[in-house]
Amino acid sequence: MANTTYKELADAVFRSIKDRSFCDISEEMAYDIVIGYIRPAIVKFQSCKQDLSQRDDELGQFNFRLTDDTFILLCNYMTIEWLTSEFILTREALKARMSTADFHKIDNKDMLTKAKELRSELMKENDQLAINKSYRNSKLFDLVTNRKKV
Repeated sequence: MANTTYKELADAVFRSIKDRSFCDISEEMAYDIVIGYIRPAIVKFQSCKQDLSQRDDELGQFNFRLTDDTFILLCNYMTIEWLTSEFILTREALKARMSTADFHKIDNKDMLTKAKELRSELMKENDQLAINKSYRNSKLFDLVTNRKKV
């Protein structure tokens, strides 16, 4: 059984997002973009039973075969990273959340305020990830998150 490659993960992500804009760029660039979501996805996948740090970035593969559930969950996290970068962390996303009149009225100060709000949300999420990582093997954490019956 061969090690799981980053390309295998990227192929699964491509099948799930079906974004035609990838057709407009080279295959190599498309893979680079999607493979770039692996590291942030790994950070978010804190409950993984396999050690996802055991990988070779130069060879573009893990040092083992991912289980089916780990493979699917990691692809899902990669898809979430893609959605975040393509639709949430963009100026167009802010425009879509506001009426056209409001968007045109907004000045740099208001845009800075909206950017700070988004940054604050991302900081809270990151802080929670750090807390989760700190207490990952704690019985209390398992009880609070209902991961296991202790």
